[in-house]
Amino acid sequence: MTLENRLFNSICLIAIFIMAFNIPFNYFSGLEATAVIFAVLTLILVYIYYLARFQRRMVLSVAISSGLVVFLFAVNYFFSAGIRGASLLSFMLAFILIIIVSPKKLYGLWVALCLLVVFSLLLIEYHHPELIRVSYADEKALFIDIAFTYGTGIVVSFFSLFYLKEAYNKEKRTAEQKTIELERLNDEKLKLFSIISHDLQAPLSSLHSYVRLIASDRLTPDERKQVERGLANALHGSQEMLSNMLVWSQSQLRGFRLELVRNNIQHVLQPVIDIQKIYASQKGITLGADIDGALHALIDRDMLQLIVRNLVANAIKFTLPGGLIRVIVTQSDTYCQIVVEDNGIGIPKEQQAGLFSLKTRSTYGTNNERGIGLGLFLCNEYALAQRGLLTFDSEQERGTRFCLLLPLVD
Repeated sequence: MTLENRLFNSICLIAIFIMAFNIPFNYFSGLEATAVIFAVLTLILVYIYYLARFQRRMVLSVAISSGLVVFLFAVNYFFSAGIRGASLLSFMLAFILIIIVSPKKLYGLWVALCLLVVFSLLLIEYHHPELIRVSYADEKALFIDIAFTYGTGIVVSFFSLFYLKEAYNKEKRTAEQKTIELERLNDEKLKLFSIISHDLQAPLSSLHSYVRLIASDRLTPDERKQVERGLANALHGSQEMLSNMLVWSQSQLRGFRLELVRNNIQHVLQPVIDIQKIYASQKGITLGADIDGALHALIDRDMLQLIVRNLVANAIKFTLPGGLIRVIVTQSDTYCQIVVEDNGIGIPKEQQAGLFSLKTRSTYGTNNERGIGLGLFLCNEYALAQRGLLTFDSEQERGTRFCLLLPLVD
C-alpha cells in the first residue's frame, strides 16, 4: 500500500475508537443527539475502513469520509452549545486528519469548504442564536466536554503527525539507499564501458595485424597456420565479449524477456557443448559431457544456453593446455543439476566474494584471453530469472566447480 493508504487506514481505526468512546461519554453528559451522531459516524467509518482497506477504493473512501465528517460536525454544532461548546475543537481535529490523508490536489477544496462551513455556522449563530441548543446538564459538563475534546485532539494530532513523520523519514531513508545504489551501479556501468572500449582495442589491433600478415603472402605454411589460430582465438574472445555486452545492454534497456517453456535439457545444451569442444581442442583441452537425456525443465532456452556457454568458455579460458573440463547434468531431488567443473587455475579468494556482482575488471586466461567479468554476472541474473540457483566452489591450482539448479517438470 502507498503511504497515503496506510495513513488513512490507521486514522480510520483511531477515529473509530474515538467515535465509539464518545457515544457513551456524550450520552451520559446529556448530549443525546451528539451521541446519536457519533454512533452514525462510527458505523460509517467502519464501512469506509472496509472500503479502503479491503476493497482498495482509496479516493472514494477519502471523499465519503471527509464530506460526511464535515456535514455531521456542522449538524452537531447546533446541538452542543455552538461556539461555547466543543464542536469547533472537534472540527479542527477533523480538518487536520482530512488534510493528512487527502491527495495534494484536493487541499484547496477542503480548506475552502471547511472555512466556508465554519464561518457560515458562526454567522448563523450570531444572527439566530435561538437555533443553538444547549444540551449540557450544567457548566461542569460543558467544561469536561471541552477539556476532553481538547485532550483528545492533542493526543490524536500527536500520534498522526508522529506516524506521518516516521513514515516520511522511512521513505526518505529508502530513497537515499536507492540513490546510493543507483549511483554505484551507474559508476560500475561507466567503468564497464571504459574497460570495454579499452579492451576491444587490443583484439581489434591483433585482428588487423593478422589480416595484414595473411594478405602479405610472405608467410610459410606453418606460420600461416599459427597466425590463423591466433586470428580465430582473437575473434572468439571479441565475439564472446560483445555477445555478453549486447545481452546485458538489452536487459538494461528492455528488461528480461523471459519465456519459460518445457525443454529437454540435452537438446538445449548439446549444440553449445559441440561448439565449445572446438575451442577447447584448439587449446589442447578435453571437454566431456555426461547429460541425462530424460531430464526436462521449465526454462528459457536462450538464457540457459547463454549460462552454460559462459561457464564452459570461462573454464576453457582458465584451464591450462592438457586440462579436463566436464559438463554433468543429473537429477537432484526436484531439480535439474547442471555442473561445469574443470581442473584449471581456480579463482583467487579475494575475487570470490564479488564474483556474481557487476565488479568490472579485466581478467586474463591461461593463454592471455581477455575478459571483463560480465559473463558470470549475466549467468547469475539469468539463473535467478528462471527460478534457479547458481553456486560455485573453487580452489586455486585445483580447479573450479559451478553448479546450476533448475526446477524439473514431469
